[in-house]
Amino acid sequence: MKNYPKPINFDATNSDFDIFKNLPEGNYFEGYFKSEIKFLKNVRISTSSVVFNYFKIFRDSCISEENYQKYQNGFRFFFKFIFPKFNFSKKRFLLITDEWTSNYYHWHVFALKKLLILKEKNLLENSLLFLPKKYQKYPFVLPSLAKFGIKKEQIIFLCRKSNIKTKELALVNAPKQHQQYFEQIRKTLRNDFEANKKIYVSREDQVLRFIENEQEVSDLLAQYGFKKIIAEKLSYAEQIAIFSKTKYLVSPHGAGLTNTFFMPENSTILELATELPTADYYKLSALLRIKYFYQKCDFGSRSKIKDPHHGSLLVNLEKLEKNLKLMLA
Repeated sequence: MKNYPKPINFDATNSDFDIFKNLPEGNYFEGYFKSEIKFLKNVRISTSSVVFNYFKIFRDSCISEENYQKYQNGFRFFFKFIFPKFNFSKKRFLLITDEWTSNYYHWHVFALKKLLILKEKNLLENSLLFLPKKYQKYPFVLPSLAKFGIKKEQIIFLCRKSNIKTKELALVNAPKQHQQYFEQIRKTLRNDFEANKKIYVSREDQVLRFIENEQEVSDLLAQYGFKKIIAEKLSYAEQIAIFSKTKYLVSPHGAGLTNTFFMPENSTILELATELPTADYYKLSALLRIKYFYQKCDFGSRSKIKDPHHGSLLVNLEKLEKNLKLMLA
């Protein structure tokens, strides 16, 4: 068992860092990896990626026990998906999605990890991959699948309020975090470039977790050689290319930090947040051997509610400059 390392700028006397004081140990850094592939016969897959058969919901396809109980104990779910859209009674399907994996972070952390596990077991060939139809519009889905060897003709997209009947389904149950698989995802997706860039990911076009003193922060970062980008304006290939060359990254808490998957080992990130709603990017950086800095920010005056998922940020420039000097030393 091994603890996650503390942030590089960790200060035990500063309450801003309390979230990092008692993080649990885990097997995430070890070779041990307990995963399981279940082969389910004659089941249906709904557009929400929930697997069922008649009036039985398969727990491992639900994102939480709460959702499982809601679907299992109510008839609304079953009435919604009473008739199958397609019948693939002679085909094996692979399921890597759930109700959250349309999110940029969850796609890389959960869906691609499951794909790797299936690939290790030589299950990608002669199988079809299920995806909800809405995944066609996400620019990161098809390019990342192609890098893992998935062909377009293998993918079956399913429209809303539909379900498909399958002869056999390979369903992966795996731990959330693990170094071995995250490193493989990085190796598969990342371009092999020398990293020397300094990048600042701005959320100025977002309505959540944007920085209120954006201009002052941008100006300070520019003095230290950071280039400002807005990640959602870039293609997936452009993001991979940019972050493959990035040695130093500064970003508010958000999906842009998922791009640490493309950064090389021993690069550095600074995460800005009012509070850490989750420690996901801190853990991701540790597992990818990326140096992690953290700066807690005040809620901005335009925060409708003081919630770390939604509130705007007010960045203390003095603290930011201190952290930049530590990062670049």
